[in-house]
Amino acid sequence: MDLSRRALIRGAAGASLALSGALDAATRPAPRPAAAVSGPIIDLHSHWISPAVLASLGQRLSGPRVLHDDRGRTLLARPLAGQAGPAAVLGPSWLDIDVRLAHLESLGIAHQLLSWPTTLGIDPNLSPAESVALWSAYNTDLAAVVRAHPRQFSGLAALSTSDIGWSVRELQRGHQELGFIGGVLPVNGFASLDAASHFAPILEAAQRLGSHLFLHTGFAHQSVSGQPPLTLHADTAEVRGALDTAWQFASSVVTLGYTEFLDPYPDVTVQIAMLGGSGVSALLAESVTRSGIALSPRFKRLLFDTGAAGQGPAAIAAASRVFGASQVVFGSDYGPSADIGGVVRHVAEAGLAPADHARVLFGNAAALLGRHGVTVGG
Repeated sequence: MDLSRRALIRGAAGASLALSGALDAATRPAPRPAAAVSGPIIDLHSHWISPAVLASLGQRLSGPRVLHDDRGRTLLARPLAGQAGPAAVLGPSWLDIDVRLAHLESLGIAHQLLSWPTTLGIDPNLSPAESVALWSAYNTDLAAVVRAHPRQFSGLAALSTSDIGWSVRELQRGHQELGFIGGVLPVNGFASLDAASHFAPILEAAQRLGSHLFLHTGFAHQSVSGQPPLTLHADTAEVRGALDTAWQFASSVVTLGYTEFLDPYPDVTVQIAMLGGSGVSALLAESVTRSGIALSPRFKRLLFDTGAAGQGPAAIAAASRVFGASQVVFGSDYGPSADIGGVVRHVAEAGLAPADHARVLFGNAAALLGRHGVTVGG
């Protein structure tokens, strides 16, 4: 399994959104009045690309690299199936902190948790030495943003999936020197017990530090065995991509929710992006519960955010119903998405009770951040 040829399939995130839309259409309850947003919002799923990353990737001549087109746009080129894939445009929402701050203020977003977007498939395509250098520089840049804007931002350390020893030390540096509350890792690194075992040293460090770990879309380095394939079938790529991404997320939720992997780490909180794959994880848990398998108490250790493919009102309603609204948090996926307002509306349209609506938008995240000494006004 050559991960130099296994960057995420083009459009996987968009395909997941399509699956979320299909789920929404199939399971949407009767329309109810949308809840009004009457207070601040905390966003636990947003991304930023730092100047150090742009400079480093701008020096590369092959593989993942940053380019500039004749219109002056910043582009990220990634390998796809052994060839150069279409470049992604990195606009102001990815790069410009001032643009971000203005957007947050316009919508009443009181605080954002910033992280590296593992979707981009950079780490799997780098050598251990390259990844260590890149993520160390990124984390230093991110810490400067958090220090400059502590009221608006918290941060998560980007970690190498090929040099686990370094990642243990970097997680510690993140907590003790950089002011971070935890780290971000690719969700496919937890799709099986075999894969998750590679990260046990990071979990052990996270337990000592009381870390928050964010599992986001993406693959770990090829040295991490037990990951699912990029895609099972070559036909109907957009639809297969949606299905495969949802399956990858659900597999990781099974590992974390139904095995004993997390049991030695009771002080680690784990956030799973996109409601665990377009809300599929909630429907899976509900299905197995109906077949006689009790909903695992370990789900109280997991938080599910509404980023990207998890933003559909029916998916939000399903996750809140199955896992409890106390386990659902607001996430916008700002960075690749330039408008948070749509996700705010989708949460309002999920038909949650007013108290649960407030928990999802603010209360659950405020409690999490409070554990790390971050107070956000309510």
